[in-house]
Amino acid sequence: MDVVKVVAPKTLGALLLKEFDPDYCREAVTVLAGSGGSRTVRQFAISSYVALGAATVTAGAAVSGTGGTVGNGAIGTVTADAGAMEGEYKQVFIEPEADLGTFQVFRPDGVLDGVGKVGVAYNGMINFTQADGSNNFVAGDWRTITVDYAAGSQKWTEVDLTATDGREIARGVCLFETAAADGVDGTGVMLRRGPAILNADEVVYPAGATSDQKAALRAELAALSPPIIIRAAG
Repeated sequence: MDVVKVVAPKTLGALLLKEFDPDYCREAVTVLAGSGGSRTVRQFAISSYVALGAATVTAGAAVSGTGGTVGNGAIGTVTADAGAMEGEYKQVFIEPEADLGTFQVFRPDGVLDGVGKVGVAYNGMINFTQADGSNNFVAGDWRTITVDYAAGSQKWTEVDLTATDGREIARGVCLFETAAADGVDGTGVMLRRGPAILNADEVVYPAGATSDQKAALRAELAALSPPIIIRAAG
């Protein structure tokens, strides 16, 4: 006779050292449909949701920084890299040249994204080609380029450290293993907020996560309001 082994799910007491109130801390969620197969979210896995949708990129009109005649070269179609920072970028011309010119691109946080040339494809967090015009750009001319993301689906998966749509950030812990069939959303229950303290020995991390990555995920859960703290038992 064949022997069939059944592995029972762990009790929540193995994970939860302390929990303020199940009705407050836990939340029923939609699990993102599988793609090409079933998608499983493992019990006690650190999890997240799709926070960002498609990006819309809009280039503003060039503005003179000196009060003179602004350059009128057209900017080509602007695209954003996956995971590009949301907000207003600034393209600032710094070195005028006849039919050319050099510009800098600054990210929304003020950090320099890169340096580009008129007539040459610029590749950074945002990408475009700045054409020359009948009026050359001069130092100080500038424009804003806005990257705006649509809201994501808010559907959950295990945290994915390679994602760029928000799922790379820890936002909760799955309490019961759940699966979403190929092309069909599933349902699950997440420990969505604290105050809660979890047994570090039971928490499930993404495959291949390094010690630093695990520490970063724990810090993200601890930064939730109220926090979810992962701590050694005993």
